[in-house]
Amino acid sequence: VIPSNDFVRGDNREESPINNFSATDLRIGWQTTGDKAWHHVHNLPYYGIGIHNIVFSNENEIGYPAALYFFFGAPFARKGRSSFDYEFSFGLSHNWEPYDYTDNPFNVAIGSYRNAYIDGKIKYVRYLGKRVSLDAGVRVTHFSNGAMRFPNAGINLFAPFVGLRYNLIVKDVTPRDQLKIQKVEQKDELNIILASGKRSVKHTSTINEHMVSLVNISLEYLKPAGSKFKYGMGIDLGIDQNRNLTVDGDYVELASKKKQFFSAVSVIGQFRANRLAVQAGIGYELFNNNRLYLSNDISQRLGLRFYVHKNAFAGIAIKAKGFNTADYIEWSIGYSM
Repeated sequence: VIPSNDFVRGDNREESPINNFSATDLRIGWQTTGDKAWHHVHNLPYYGIGIHNIVFSNENEIGYPAALYFFFGAPFARKGRSSFDYEFSFGLSHNWEPYDYTDNPFNVAIGSYRNAYIDGKIKYVRYLGKRVSLDAGVRVTHFSNGAMRFPNAGINLFAPFVGLRYNLIVKDVTPRDQLKIQKVEQKDELNIILASGKRSVKHTSTINEHMVSLVNISLEYLKPAGSKFKYGMGIDLGIDQNRNLTVDGDYVELASKKKQFFSAVSVIGQFRANRLAVQAGIGYELFNNNRLYLSNDISQRLGLRFYVHKNAFAGIAIKAKGFNTADYIEWSIGYSM
């Protein structure tokens, strides 16, 4: 357990650091077989859904969380019976024991029963045959709720792992030179996106007493950089009710629409695998508090996007500030021109 907040560092009921946990994953997935060009671009990737169960050394204050998630993985390199792979997962966890002023007052890490689950792995895979393989590596895991409820310091994990995979159905790989279409056609994208999110208001007398919302319209241009990546820039225009509000006890007064309005420009990087995209961006605000200004305020986005059609997509992203504080979880729909 990474000591990223006071609760896991030892400010808890047991008065000792929360250092240890154990976790298991049960998954079902699909191995690509090379019958499409993008399979070969990503060195025959795999994807699927899984269940993650975790037990902490201080379960009375944390609970017995579990997560349902989507995963995608592929080799960096493959040689003979070995490969060196990466993998990422996004999902939703539940069954936490969240902060409670009376019953669980020390848990500043987790403020809600349900939380986002994000996981990344790097691993070595040894293929013992066509059906069985073993893998071992390291993983980084993050749990938080994107400011939906406070406190929300989050829990961050780093650990080694081992795994066993069994292929229920074995298929031969289709060589790339046998495909009718042997290249992945990457095009420039001009996207318009509508995003929305909700979060709790901080500093009210009764915690999580009020919710506010964000509505954001973005225009972005993405240019291909090879067969896997795109890069570009974006412009955001939005209304954020959490800006310039007044809190007095449990009374919350929203600012005028003019003072809720903001605009920003961002640089964007995107990893693309067929209809799936992982996108990250860093934004710089140009307009806030009803005035044009230059400051050090920057925002970050990390999210998942799925293209349901060649011109339409839906996504989810965590919007953060200062690279360490979640601001909103944004749900979005978009159209590519």
